[in-house]
Amino acid sequence: MKPFAAHLAGAFSLALAALVPAPSLAQQAGGKVDIEADSMELFEDKNQAVFKGNVRASRRDVKLSASTLLVKFARNQAGKTEVTWLEAAGGGVQIVTPTQVIDGDWMKMNVKANTAVVGGGVTVKQGTSVVRGDKLDVNLNTNQSKFSGGRVKGSFLPD
Repeated sequence: MKPFAAHLAGAFSLALAALVPAPSLAQQAGGKVDIEADSMELFEDKNQAVFKGNVRASRRDVKLSASTLLVKFARNQAGKTEVTWLEAAGGGVQIVTPTQVIDGDWMKMNVKANTAVVGGGVTVKQGTSVVRGDKLDVNLNTNQSKFSGGRVKGSFLPD
């Protein structure tokens, strides 16, 4: 069995990547993203949509919850809409995968660069193991994760 730290980057990367479909993935089975919220405002002049109030986003077996979710988008050369940026905040942001629960105060994802940051009292739980820190940076291209911004605390227990 791999240690918790070895799973962290890969599982977190899959969690975020699963929420943001690439154009080719969106056309495949399971590529759809479902979002529900109390309200949604579309700002076409800014190429963004803001979902507010009890936001729940899901794709396959990955779920994101937050008070607000900002989605920025752009049109590609083929004229199709592509998500370029995600920003979740308020009331505790939570990402749930089949193997992990990631909590923080906010999350920002640069979809083009394939990087994400979760901040504000970040907790990553996998089974009985827990890691806590101030800020978690994840490079989804390299599957590398880094806690920064203060002391990192971990409790690693075998399943």
